[in-house]
Amino acid sequence: MDDLESALVAASGLEYVGPFEHHDVVLNGRQVPYLAATPLPAGRVYLSLDRRFAIELTLQDAEYIVPFIAHCIAVGMGYTGFPDTAEEAPRPVQHMPRMRSLD
Repeated sequence: MDDLESALVAASGLEYVGPFEHHDVVLNGRQVPYLAATPLPAGRVYLSLDRRFAIELTLQDAEYIVPFIAHCIAVGMGYTGFPDTAEEAPRPVQHMPRMRSLD
């Protein structure tokens, strides 16, 4: 990159960063939203949630943690939980009406 190109990039603030390698996480045949994985050597995996929070786990630990994370994401999105293989689609939470006193 010559001086003119460097000056143009610095002036605009635009950068092209990458490439990044990651894998979508699929549980029960469905992609877990906001969750990405990067395989690591020695039987480990790097999980990234929304590209902001991350944890490095063994593959064995990931078998237990990923379903929990999937359910947490689904509940946060307003569903009863992450769908099992038998379910056709996620079920929205049925909000109960607020109870009021009769006094």
